[in-house]
Amino acid sequence: MGTPQEPALVDVDRWRAAEGRRRRLAERLAWELAHPDPDAPRDGLSDFVAAAAVRVRWASAVDAQVAFDHAPRVIALGGRFGRVAGRGGVVLYVHCFEGGMDDWSLVVPWEPFAGPVLVCVDDLEDHCMWISEDDPPAREALSLLRTGIELAFGTRAALTADGGLPPD
Repeated sequence: MGTPQEPALVDVDRWRAAEGRRRRLAERLAWELAHPDPDAPRDGLSDFVAAAAVRVRWASAVDAQVAFDHAPRVIALGGRFGRVAGRGGVVLYVHCFEGGMDDWSLVVPWEPFAGPVLVCVDDLEDHCMWISEDDPPAREALSLLRTGIELAFGTRAALTADGGLPPD
């Protein structure tokens, strides 16, 4: 019989496994949004996205608010993000900094900028929050997110050109 793992190691292993699941989920959601079924109605979601996304009210989605606030900084400062391009347009995914206090990944239909924006957090496991323009505060948050990401791309490009960040 083996010796039990130290509790701290078990927690780190559990955290890393949850982080990996969240990141894979976000990247799969981005792929699914960028590559919709050609036979699906316009603006239709794949079965995978429809099953994973849970509509939430912006006012009660604290984790989503944190992700919206931090995502532009993550992009600007060299954090991990990616683009998936397909028939459905360009979809971004942004992951929080590894080892950060907040654990989230954001999926943003970028070109065209359209909803829903999806927010994955470790606690939701195989589901994500669906943020859409359901009310004025959500519309404002989506507008600010778009502007923040546009500015972040400019900042990242400038830092990369100056040698402050490695090339993507």
